[in-house]
Amino acid sequence: MKRFHKSRRKRPNQKEAEEWIKRGSGSVMSSPDHVSITERKQRLAKLSEEFEQMLKSHLPRSRNLEIVILKCHILIEYMFDQFIDLIAPTEGVIENERFTFKQKESIVYMLGYPADPIFFTSIDLLNTIRNKVAHTLSVDRALIDKFIRINSEDPDDVRGLSDQQRASAIKRITAFLCGGVCLVLLRPSTSMNGWMIWSNKRLIQ
Repeated sequence: MKRFHKSRRKRPNQKEAEEWIKRGSGSVMSSPDHVSITERKQRLAKLSEEFEQMLKSHLPRSRNLEIVILKCHILIEYMFDQFIDLIAPTEGVIENERFTFKQKESIVYMLGYPADPIFFTSIDLLNTIRNKVAHTLSVDRALIDKFIRINSEDPDDVRGLSDQQRASAIKRITAFLCGGVCLVLLRPSTSMNGWMIWSNKRLIQ
């Protein structure tokens, strides 16, 4: 089967090192460690469908602002995990390492995610909003409005928003950002601007 440079081999440990020393030799990679192009394409094909199901399951009709913030943050982190696992030369590493959300964001960028300032600023704002909810039980509505504003074509869209409207906007923006990650994985040359044109949707209505 045709292969490309991607491995599922787990990181070597001390036990493997001792066995190498005992035998005097060892194998860095074996055939089962290689991930085929077909396997990767199949996983990519399932990702969009899986994400749609996650949106339906985890972001139903809830308008509770705190719950929406926490769940949207989890969805973004899930998409970061998928991006890293699919793009990095070795898969499965992200499952066993305890990277912070911010570290994952940096890894996503280092692995070649388009340098879109709106995307990364939005992620940073959502992370700050989430941390305030998780650690201080407070909701920074001014910061939420800023998050919504930078994803809107019209600054007037954020004036006089209720918490229900804020929750709806956060869900729409999260779906948009995660959809952008899916599209970049499926079409590596796609920029976030291209995704914006392709989607042709207003985030704030």
